[in-house]
Amino acid sequence: MNTNAFRKLSYGVYVISTWDKGKATGCTANSVMQITSQPATIAVSVNHDNYTNGCIRDTGKFAVSVLGEHSAPSLIGGFGFRSGRECDKFEGVEHEVKSYLPVLKDACAYIVCEVIDQMETDTHTVFLGKVLDCDVLKDDDAMTYAYYHNVIKGKSPKAAPTYLPEEQ
Repeated sequence: MNTNAFRKLSYGVYVISTWDKGKATGCTANSVMQITSQPATIAVSVNHDNYTNGCIRDTGKFAVSVLGEHSAPSLIGGFGFRSGRECDKFEGVEHEVKSYLPVLKDACAYIVCEVIDQMETDTHTVFLGKVLDCDVLKDDDAMTYAYYHNVIKGKSPKAAPTYLPEEQ
């Protein structure tokens, strides 16, 4: 089996955010997709070990900040290679509250959702969210995972659903 075939799938680069007892928290994700347009529904995949997973379960809500090609690359590492258990990932990061959830100002768009269902896999939870609010923040092309790997030369953390061991 040639798992490099998975690299031919299209992904974006996102920051999924929610609250942790009143403090903003979040993680980098690449598995977000629109399920339906009416009613507007989004699915996100979050590793069981990510602190954000439990916070989404607790709040029942999440926001998706869609990173653009001109978003600061440091956002990807800041939200993807550290744990919200041990640090405040939003410290020093410009953000605002949209429909009661934190979103990054350096994103090209955001989507705010209420969890309406979830599915468990061995390693990840797929949260299904009813869209409560969304908007375009700036005119920038959404960053694809291919752009992240090929232009920024970024790597996937082991908790990412797209992580392949040969990336090391």
